[in-house]
Order: sequence, then structure tokens, then C-alpha cells
Amino acid sequence: MTQDSDGEAREGSRRVAPAPDMAVATPVLEFPLAPAQNTAFVTPSDKLFVLAHLGVPRLDVETWRVDVLGQVATPLSMDYAELAGLPQTVVTTVFQCAGNPQVPTQAFRVVANAEWRGVLLRELLARAGVAPSCTHVWLYGQDHGSYPGAPYQEHYVKDLPLDYVLLHDVIVATHLNGEPLTAAHGFPARIVAPGFYGTNSVKWLCRIEAADRRANGLFTRELYNDASVDADAPAPVWHIAPESLIVTPGDAAVLSAEDVTIAGWAWAFDEIVAVAVSTDDGATWTPAQVTPRQAGAWQRFTCRWLPTLAGRHALLCRATDSQGHTQPLAGARNAVHRIEVTVESA
Repeated sequence: MTQDSDGEAREGSRRVAPAPDMAVATPVLEFPLAPAQNTAFVTPSDKLFVLAHLGVPRLDVETWRVDVLGQVATPLSMDYAELAGLPQTVVTTVFQCAGNPQVPTQAFRVVANAEWRGVLLRELLARAGVAPSCTHVWLYGQDHGSYPGAPYQEHYVKDLPLDYVLLHDVIVATHLNGEPLTAAHGFPARIVAPGFYGTNSVKWLCRIEAADRRANGLFTRELYNDASVDADAPAPVWHIAPESLIVTPGDAAVLSAEDVTIAGWAWAFDEIVAVAVSTDDGATWTPAQVTPRQAGAWQRFTCRWLPTLAGRHALLCRATDSQGHTQPLAGARNAVHRIEVTVESA
């Protein structure tokens, strides 16, 4: 079982669970798919991006445990078999990297859509009996190591608002696309937080702690916070902002002067209700057709275009969610996607 928290220490700076060997002891960034290759509704597991801030730990499923403690009536500790024996939930959701936390105005467009299976986090908290004082859930990964410019981290730690956890299908996942997680994707178990950026979906989970405040750690208070025009304090990078991606035609494609279907994906924390497409670098916009959302999955959009001029054309797509939030043209992690194509003379 993990140790008690120390109120004097920053979350992540003090070890609260056994330290595993690190199979990879440096940050991992693997982005197998270019935007135009994201054609499948469900991203194949071997094409799903990997981002590990501290590296990849080597964990033994026979000794691994996850604890639920903190402001609860009955702390829990369970092994892999006990977790697998609880009711399982399947979640298909968009999964997006928030990008470089030190450059939040740069769009990276590292995104996927995957099927996950596991136990609802709210069910584990219900079994433990969360205290009325709890407002946040702290999540500890068993990975440890150095992050550029920061002290050594004993754990990767993130937090989620309790209200969000109770209302959404956040799961402690053990399977990806029908198969057990691989080490790179968080085996034995990880958090999957639908509608939140991937940085919040802690891999190699070892500890779930109910708390009455946000976690005070490197990845919760220093990194992954955006300046807010509506509040004095920075806003945590939780909710996925509206975004869209053109997957066909691909960037630099050469097209004939005939009907073209511009297609791609759109997604956000809230449902996407509109996508507009521009074929003249943003001078004019045409509404696209958008499929309804299935749970937290991304939505397909299509738009017909009949080119009338030969030469180079800049294609853009711009999504709007049900709350009226629209992608900015530039200067944000969710800035509009722009590609260039060439139309041949008839």
C-alpha cells in the first residue's frame, strides 16, 4: 500500500509507492501518424502516439497494486485481478496531446481516437466513500525521473475535479482497442479522462487520492496551465478546446479540376455542432456536413469543393462546439489546420 501524503511536500516530489526500474529512463515522444494518415475512426493501437514525460517504468503485474485513499471513509488497495473482476466499462473517446506545456500557443495536432476498457473511477471512489470535503482527485503514476529544468520527480501526478469525475466516464483502463495495455501505453492500468487533454490521463497508475484542493506539483501548478482573461489565476489545461483536422486531401496533394471531397475529424470536450471549410486561405468559408457525436469520439466532417482555378490553394477547417467556442485562426494549441494543395489545369 502507498504511504500517507506529507502536507509539507509537493505532490510528486515525495515517493509514496515502490520505485520500479525504468525500462526507458528518459522522456518518450512517439508520433507515428501524420495528420493525413489519421483516416480510421478508431486509431490502431500501434499507431497511437506515446508521450511519457519521465520515461517508461518496468512493472510486474503480480506485485502491482492501486490504492484509493485520502479523504475517504474506507481506503482501498487492490491488485490487477481484483480490478479486472469489477464491472467493466468501454469508452471510445478522442485522445489528444496538449502539446509542449512551455509553448501553449503552438498547435501540435497529435491526436487519436481509441477504445478503452476499465473500471469507472467514480465507482472506485463510491466504494471507498468520498468525504463531503473532497473537491479533487489526485492521480499518481509510478513513473519517475527528470524533466528538463525541474527537480527530480518521484511520481507523475495530475488532478481532476471531483465534479467532472462524477459526471463523466473516467475509467481506470486496463485495455486498449480490446487488448491489454502495453508498457508504453500504461500497463498494468492507467486513467482515461474523456474530453480532457491526454496529459491528465495518468499512466502506470498506483494511487488515487481524494483531496480538498488541487495537487501542488510540477505538472499541475507549473506546467499545463494557461493564462486566463477571466480569472486572476492560470487555468489548468483540462478541457479539450474545439479543434479539427483535414485528413483528405493530404497536404501538398496534386488534384485534378473536378469534384473534391474535403474530409476530416472535429472534436472537443463538448459536441462539435459546426465545421466550416475555406479553400481560399480563410477569405470565405463554406459549412461542412458533420456527423453527430458518439459519446466522446471525434466527429467526421465532409465538404464538397469544385475547383475553378488551377494552381495552389490553401485549405482550412474551423470547428465550433455546442457552447459557441470556435477555433482561433492562429496563436493557440487549437488553431485552425491549414494545408496547401495544387489543382492541375483541366
